[in-house]
Amino acid sequence: MKTILSIAILLSFSVAAFAQNPLGNFRDGNRQFREGNFNNAEILFRRGLEHENDIRGRFNLGNTLYRQGEFEQSAEIFEELVFDNRLSRNQRAEALHNLGNSHVQTENFEQGIEAYKAAMKLNPNDDTRHNLAYALERLQMQQQEQQQDQDQQQQNQDQNQQQQRQQHRQDQGDDQRDQRQHNQPRELQQSDVERMLNAMERQERNTLDRRRQQNVQQARGQERNW
Repeated sequence: MKTILSIAILLSFSVAAFAQNPLGNFRDGNRQFREGNFNNAEILFRRGLEHENDIRGRFNLGNTLYRQGEFEQSAEIFEELVFDNRLSRNQRAEALHNLGNSHVQTENFEQGIEAYKAAMKLNPNDDTRHNLAYALERLQMQQQEQQQDQDQQQQNQDQNQQQQRQQHRQDQGDDQRDQRQHNQPRELQQSDVERMLNAMERQERNTLDRRRQQNVQQARGQERNW
């Protein structure tokens, strides 16, 4: 059974570096985001990005996708953003922080850890440090669960092999018993017994008759002539 870790990940998204008020769709998208209308905000940010590849708009689009639970898509946005040369050092650290959050939500803890570590190198802060510790602990739990699953599978496999060996030995024992039974004398039927007894009686009578005849002949041979 998986244990749910009680530590809550900090999902803080810094917008300090992107505090400038964008125009048009970006401005309206920010307002919709603050009001919690994330679907409308996504539409507005995407509409604005069609006309201008604005780093503020891309960053806030990633946040909007995250808030809608589209963690894989938000990870793609931040993954592309961290390589944008227009980002300042702090902006890249914030993008890496949010990239780590997106990976952790999809349980890609190793990738999340790498993103947090990269963010810490650029701008160490308590939020990123906390999230890094959380991701490390969740990775350890995940590895333990995977090891337990592997151990259980191995145990089940060993039990199945043992049962197969026992069944094989039992089948061999049954075959040997069948062979011994096959080699045993055939059980005589009552008719066979009677026939054998009658044959023995006839043989005994014949033997007695021959002996009596021999005795008679011997007796005659011993008679004297007067």
